[in-house]
Amino acid sequence: MMERNQIYKGFRVLDIVPVEDCSSSGIYLRHERTGMEVFHLLNDDKENLFAFAFRTPSRDSTGAAHVLEHSVLCGSEKYPLKDPFLRLSNQSVNTYLNAYTASDHTVFPASSYVKADYFNLFSVYADAVFFPLLRPEIFSQECCRLEPGADGAPVLQGVVYNEMKGNYASFERVASDEIERAVLGGTSYACDSGGDPLAIPSLTLQRLRAYHRRHYCARNCRLFLYGNIPTEEQLDFIDAAVMQRLGDGGRAVPWPRTDVPRAPLPRVHAQGPADADDASAGSGGKGIVSLVWRTARSLDAVNISRFSMELFFLDELLWGDDCAPVAKALLESGLGEDIGPQTGMDLGCRFPTICFALRGVEKKHAAKVQKAVFAVLEKLCRTGIPQEDIERTAMAFEFSNREIKRPDGNPYSIVLLRRCLRGWLYGAKPWETLLFRSEFAVLRRRIEEQPSYLTDLIRTHLLQNELRSLVTVVPSARWSRSRARAESAAAGALLAAKGLTRARRELEAMHAFQNDDSDEKNAARVPGISIADLDATMEKPSLRKTEVLGVPLYVSREPTNGIVYFELSFPADTLPAADYPYLPFLAYAVPQVGWKGIPWDEAAALVGSTTGGFGAYTSTLHVPDCSVQRKETEPYIGRDWVVFRFKVLEERAADAFRLLCDCLTGTDFSDTARLEELAASYFNSLKSSVVPSAHIFALYRALCTLNHNKAVDEIWNGICSLFTAEKLYKSGGARIARRMRSLLARLRQGGALMHVIATPDGAAAVRRCLPSFIREAEIHAPLPAAVQPDSAFYALTKLPFKGRGSGELFVIPGSIGFAACAMPAAPFGTQECVADSVYAHYLTHSLLWKEIRTAGGAYGVYLSPNSSSNCMRFLTYRDPRPGDSLAALPVLLESAAGESFAPEEVVQAVTGSYSDEVYPITPSAKGRREFLWALCGMDAAMYRRRLRQLLSIRSADLQKAAARCAQNAGECGSKVIFCGKSLLSPEIQEMTGKTISLPL
Repeated sequence: MMERNQIYKGFRVLDIVPVEDCSSSGIYLRHERTGMEVFHLLNDDKENLFAFAFRTPSRDSTGAAHVLEHSVLCGSEKYPLKDPFLRLSNQSVNTYLNAYTASDHTVFPASSYVKADYFNLFSVYADAVFFPLLRPEIFSQECCRLEPGADGAPVLQGVVYNEMKGNYASFERVASDEIERAVLGGTSYACDSGGDPLAIPSLTLQRLRAYHRRHYCARNCRLFLYGNIPTEEQLDFIDAAVMQRLGDGGRAVPWPRTDVPRAPLPRVHAQGPADADDASAGSGGKGIVSLVWRTARSLDAVNISRFSMELFFLDELLWGDDCAPVAKALLESGLGEDIGPQTGMDLGCRFPTICFALRGVEKKHAAKVQKAVFAVLEKLCRTGIPQEDIERTAMAFEFSNREIKRPDGNPYSIVLLRRCLRGWLYGAKPWETLLFRSEFAVLRRRIEEQPSYLTDLIRTHLLQNELRSLVTVVPSARWSRSRARAESAAAGALLAAKGLTRARRELEAMHAFQNDDSDEKNAARVPGISIADLDATMEKPSLRKTEVLGVPLYVSREPTNGIVYFELSFPADTLPAADYPYLPFLAYAVPQVGWKGIPWDEAAALVGSTTGGFGAYTSTLHVPDCSVQRKETEPYIGRDWVVFRFKVLEERAADAFRLLCDCLTGTDFSDTARLEELAASYFNSLKSSVVPSAHIFALYRALCTLNHNKAVDEIWNGICSLFTAEKLYKSGGARIARRMRSLLARLRQGGALMHVIATPDGAAAVRRCLPSFIREAEIHAPLPAAVQPDSAFYALTKLPFKGRGSGELFVIPGSIGFAACAMPAAPFGTQECVADSVYAHYLTHSLLWKEIRTAGGAYGVYLSPNSSSNCMRFLTYRDPRPGDSLAALPVLLESAAGESFAPEEVVQAVTGSYSDEVYPITPSAKGRREFLWALCGMDAAMYRRRLRQLLSIRSADLQKAAARCAQNAGECGSKVIFCGKSLLSPEIQEMTGKTISLPL
């Protein structure tokens, strides 16, 4: 173990502290010569993570920080390939491999649970960030370039450029940017660190290289380490890979001297993207109204740990959910439709902001929103904050600290990294913002000992804080057309600056560079691991089936840190197909409307102070061919479900079951005003998700005719759900109440299935509660059979299209596209299915990446199998040429079919696919995975066999997979495109045939 003040490989140990919240020792070091700082959370976790973080404040909106983040990963001194990051991701078993640009810093994190792989990732990343080549061709590829458009006029293309065009096509994101600018004017945060497509073309390679020299130096670097690899071993690597090759480390990057915030604008009126003309835009159209404050002091002038804890608690207390006092009052005011996603705290910059946003507000009512917010805050300060609101907020904090999480499937160390940087970048010790428990205990004590503590915070940060702005943003097609004209003008300006000859020369040079295969001789430089480093073992399953009073119960005994996860599943397929479209809203609404005479806000407060989560959702499960026979004998396999769930501390399990029972038996949907609020929120959330996630919506459409499961997926989660949400929104509360009341009553008559994930003590506590719960909640047994033929569900996926054809075209705001299609693949459980998966992974990270992302400019491209449905899925993301991408797929698959696979390529493809199959998961996720396997007629033995098949893949298997893909390329199912009007072409319309404009 290292000691304080020890010097090792030039790094002095500044401090060693216990970080009990993370079950770690924190080792804080600084390199004597270069000034690089290192913080290692040393613990027993074998999933190690590193992250290089640099301060990267922006002086303009050219997106230099963002372009640099992309470009450094495209070739470095030690790895002089044009795509080392791509090759690395294709031959690594990483559990996280990415980079991101925040408002004032850039981070390069990666993790793996295989030690050799971890240091391979470390080697490529370290060389990339400190010694990139930053070639002109990469700049053209990743930043932007001029290309001839369909009509011959020059258009701008580029990976970052197209990514940010997608960002500016989202009304919600444009509204968020306006909020930031309103209170952060005069600072670097008023610039767009990701890049404004109107400003990106003015960035030059010379400026980018200068930006790298200034910001990517050792003295400006914070290196975060996490896991069980000894600190000394990590420093040995860093010294050899980086420190011995660096000079004096450069100069530290202070926050810009010009970062002196101006007084916020009291009122801001702005516009954002829209699909169709809004006659009222600019005068009174509905949009988002936000009241946003900037805190009086910057993060580098406060005790960050205490300051952030206070603000987070205040944020959760006032508008953390619909029953929080400010949120509730504004929802009931009738001024807007639902709480905007911009609501919340932002501690991602030196000048924290606090925002409350209301969506669906008429522009003329903006001032009333501000008045209503202040009225609630003033009342709280006069009368005090109800104790139940404090307890509800405290429970949310307690639960978030105890629960073992992998947010979005990522390592929990990513959460710790972000928390650490929240203080470290602004002058705090790196562990100070990790001490959640102790800081929260101090906060609780202050609240208990000082009755006015929270109201004083409200006065200081909100009521008496003049650093605020009222921001109104409305959608407008005029805004969209103005942006399109400005983008065209930017292309013309760049052409005028470069000249046609130089623009053509640069484009030809980039294409020649992309098509040059000479760097294959350097491919072996990118390190990888061997198949021998992998194994086909899996953790022992814990799932056991039993029953209570005839109701099936599955139990997963897992180390959940004292938390009980319980699910009660009702079969949805006992209902007619015509009821299906409304079940997701039923699941959304039931836990939020009150029950047994208790108003919705009181019920929500009770739930919040009792549990760590309470809700419902819909789920449809497909049975692979190899398990069809089991479906005929076991009535719970391959069903559609409406699932009610909660998570609760073991000691509160009985309270949670009482709440669930009351919800199921006492919900009568009599509060029609609340139902209308929920319908508006549901519809608005779906609308705002379409543009950012259009590739997923496209995929649902492309697959919806394959089988029952995919049809239901589209009905519940795809564009069909948007039309259902619109219908509910326009129905009125009384009609919604009648439908929901009928649905819930009939759903509960169809039997149920139970599942619990808990420690042995937690499982025992649940068993004690279940008999009385089953009787009082009137849970029936056994499960009845499904009733509707699949044809009824296929009929529900039909939409009111114009035109004819096998494909579908959806017109959305903005000038970017998304595409999807599907084709047949081998059935699950076969060696061919595994080979298809490996080949799809290989092709995604080689030929498709090169042709569609690198050359075509799409931000993302994916080919992946859906094994249970015997299909291969293709999709593109933020694609400037979605039609060309779909047209190119069969050609690319056919061209790849004749290639052979060298032994090293097989190893790379297998190891790259391995991490898609084997990855660390939380105890609760493990229990849920095994339960879902059971509901699909599968088990752990099938997956062990699949892993053995994966590790036995050979070149001949991949060649056969390539031949199958080429043969099936002509059988691509429905081609689906989502794109803006500016991308429409005769080719796209001919390819898709049917067109519909989405009212977003």
